[in-house]
Amino acid sequence: MNFKPKKRFPKKELNYWLRRNFTWDHNKWRKLLNDLEQQSFTEWVSHATGRDALGLYLEANRLTA
Repeated sequence: MNFKPKKRFPKKELNYWLRRNFTWDHNKWRKLLNDLEQQSFTEWVSHATGRDALGLYLEANRLTA
Protein backbone atom coordinates (compact mmCIF):
# COMPACT_ATOMS: atom_id res chain seq x y z
CA MET A 1 0.00 0.00 0.00
CA ASN A 2 1.31 3.43 -0.91
CA PHE A 3 1.37 6.06 1.80
CA LYS A 4 0.57 9.47 0.33
CA PRO A 5 -0.92 11.72 2.99
CA LYS A 6 -2.83 14.80 1.90
CA LYS A 7 -1.87 16.72 5.03
CA ARG A 8 1.61 18.27 5.22
CA PHE A 9 4.39 16.71 7.29
CA PRO A 10 4.20 18.17 10.85
CA LYS A 11 7.77 19.52 10.84
CA LYS A 12 6.93 22.71 12.76
CA GLU A 13 5.08 20.76 15.45
CA LEU A 14 7.88 18.19 15.79
CA ASN A 15 10.55 20.89 16.07
CA TYR A 16 8.52 22.59 18.81
CA TRP A 17 8.19 19.27 20.63
CA LEU A 18 11.92 18.52 20.28
CA ARG A 19 12.88 21.83 21.88
CA ARG A 20 10.98 20.78 25.01
CA ASN A 21 11.79 17.05 25.07
CA PHE A 22 15.46 16.14 25.01
CA THR A 23 14.69 12.51 25.82
CA TRP A 24 11.52 10.49 25.55
CA ASP A 25 10.04 7.11 26.32
CA HIS A 26 7.08 5.14 25.05
CA ASN A 27 4.59 7.20 27.07
CA LYS A 28 5.87 10.51 25.66
CA TRP A 29 5.81 9.01 22.15
CA ARG A 30 2.17 7.94 22.58
CA LYS A 31 1.25 11.39 23.94
CA LEU A 32 2.96 13.07 20.98
CA LEU A 33 1.04 10.85 18.55
CA ASN A 34 -2.20 11.66 20.34
CA ASP A 35 -1.43 15.40 20.24
CA LEU A 36 -0.65 15.23 16.51
CA GLU A 37 -3.88 13.34 15.88
CA GLN A 38 -5.80 16.06 17.75
CA GLN A 39 -4.14 18.62 15.45
CA SER A 40 -5.53 16.79 12.36
CA PHE A 41 -2.39 14.83 11.46
CA THR A 42 -4.39 11.60 11.63
CA GLU A 43 -2.99 10.26 8.37
CA TRP A 44 0.55 10.51 9.77
CA VAL A 45 -0.20 8.76 13.07
CA SER A 46 -2.63 6.09 11.85
CA HIS A 47 -0.24 4.41 9.38
CA ALA A 48 2.94 2.56 10.35
CA THR A 49 4.80 4.28 7.50
CA GLY A 50 3.76 7.69 8.80
CA ARG A 51 4.77 6.86 12.37
CA ASP A 52 8.11 5.58 11.08
CA ALA A 53 8.68 8.88 9.26
CA LEU A 54 7.81 10.86 12.39
CA GLY A 55 10.16 8.75 14.53
CA LEU A 56 12.95 9.00 11.99
CA TYR A 57 12.60 12.78 11.93
CA LEU A 58 12.74 12.95 15.73
CA GLU A 59 15.82 10.74 15.93
CA ALA A 60 17.59 12.60 13.14
CA ASN A 61 16.90 16.01 14.69
CA ARG A 62 17.37 15.12 18.34
CA LEU A 63 19.31 17.78 20.22
CA THR A 64 22.27 16.29 22.00
CA ALA A 65 23.73 18.01 25.01
